[in-house]
Formats: sequence, C-alpha cells, structure tokens
Amino acid sequence: MKSVKLDDFEVERFMNITRNLHHEKPHQYECVRIKDNGIVFILYNSKKLVYNENPQTVDLLSLIVNKKRTLCNKKQKTPNNSACNIQSYTYTIGSDETGKGEWFGPLVVCAVCTSQSENHKLQQLGVKDSKKLSSNQIIDLYHKIEKLGIKHEIIALKPFSYNKLYAKFKKDKKNLNHMLAYLHSKCITNLLKQLNTHDVVIIIDKFDSKKMNEYLKIDPEIKVIQESNGERYTPVATSSIIAKYHYEKILKEIEKRYNINTKKTKIEDIDKNILDKVAKTHFKNVQKYLK
Repeated sequence: MKSVKLDDFEVERFMNITRNLHHEKPHQYECVRIKDNGIVFILYNSKKLVYNENPQTVDLLSLIVNKKRTLCNKKQKTPNNSACNIQSYTYTIGSDETGKGEWFGPLVVCAVCTSQSENHKLQQLGVKDSKKLSSNQIIDLYHKIEKLGIKHEIIALKPFSYNKLYAKFKKDKKNLNHMLAYLHSKCITNLLKQLNTHDVVIIIDKFDSKKMNEYLKIDPEIKVIQESNGERYTPVATSSIIAKYHYEKILKEIEKRYNINTKKTKIEDIDKNILDKVAKTHFKNVQKYLK
C-alpha cells in the first residue's frame, strides 16, 4: 500500500470522482474507506490517502492529485475571482440557501446556472453576497437578474412543509444537514438536466461535504467545489440573492396571514395551534414553548 497527502481541493476531487464506487464503513480516524473490484482507497481525517497500486487506482489518482499543486489565490475576494478558474468552464452552477438558522419563516434553497457571459453581466450589476445587501438592494438586483433570464431552480419550504419534511428525515435518523443536502442536490440535478454537456463546474456554499456527496449523484466527470464563503463566486452570490428575495416575500405573506410581526412578536404570543404553520418546530425555543 502507498500513500499521498491531499490538499483541500484534491479531497473534494477525490470525493467527487469516487462517489460511485463501493464505500465501506470507515474505521476510527478514517473519513472514507473504498473497496471496489481491486480498487482500495482509505482517506484519513488528516487528508492522508492510502491506496493499493494497480492500473485502475493509478488512473483514478491521475485525475485526483494535482501534481502541479496549483494554489488558490486567497487574496482575491470579489465574486468574479475564481480560485479554481471557473472561467475555463462553459457553465457554472452555484447553490445557496437562506432561512436555515431562523426559527420563524421558510427555508429557501436556490441553484443557478450561468454561462461565462452571464457571469460577466451579473458582476456588472453588482451581484454579491446577499448578506452584504439591504432589502431594497436585494429586490432591485432580483428583478435585474430576472430580466437576464438566468436559469435557476428554487425550493421554497413554508414552515408547515418544512416541518413535515424534517420529521420524515428525523424518522429515518437523519438530521438537518441531510435534508439540506437533499434539497441542494435536487435543485442542482434539475439544472444539469437542462444542459447537454459535462463542461460545467458546480459550486456549493459548504455546510457538510460528506452529506452532499451522499446525495449529489452526478457524473464523476463533472467538477464539484464545496467551499465556505462560497458567495464570493458569482453563481453562488446570485443564488443567495434569489433565495433571500423569496424568503422575504414568503415571510411577509406569513406575517400578513397570521397577523404576526416577526421583529416584535414573541414566541409566547403566538397561538400554539398555528405554530407549525409559522415556525420550524424542531428549534429548541419552539420545542420548549410547545411542552
């Protein structure tokens, strides 16, 4: 058996390329254990990759290990800066979500598909992470993005639907990150079906790489990048704006329908009979109130 130390991008590439091979339960200190028709890979938490040397494994390693060790330019921060040279791909797909950490209101997941020319137009519009934009700026940018006709997929779960889906995952002994991975994967897969090419890179704002790799079943030739602060990439930033727009829109609809002001109303002032229609009921403060 031989070994090689991977960097972060090689780990992501390894996860992507080997996702369709047979995985065994990892042992202690292991992240991934693969045994598939003579191919053996063991990836440790330290990013050390142990493998058996044979023609099949060597071929896979040539796709995984970047011999030149090209590093990302960490100094670049604007959305169009591409640490992994996304400009070399015909299309980019970026996904993001909003509402995950809010006990009140919906969860919205969005993925967009852009060409390089569309990325340039979005950059000219001033697209950036929605967290750095005001509500009015988000509304204005959303309508400008809409006029460009950017391909996108949205899954907007109002609290009642969110709670039902969360309960289903919990019943299967799975958690919120499993559910998020499922929703991101569904949006991304729907976009991929519209493309007749593998010349596409997928960028996901990182929350749980292992679970995303479990749910995102795509052709291993397609590059997948999972990074924290993914909004610095134009497609992910665009997704964050679209998701935030729909989140705010649904939030206002809920407030109007149930006569609740999310900025002023306390959870104790909400009728328990409607709580599952306005709130994510697995949150601790909601659970405490329901007891």
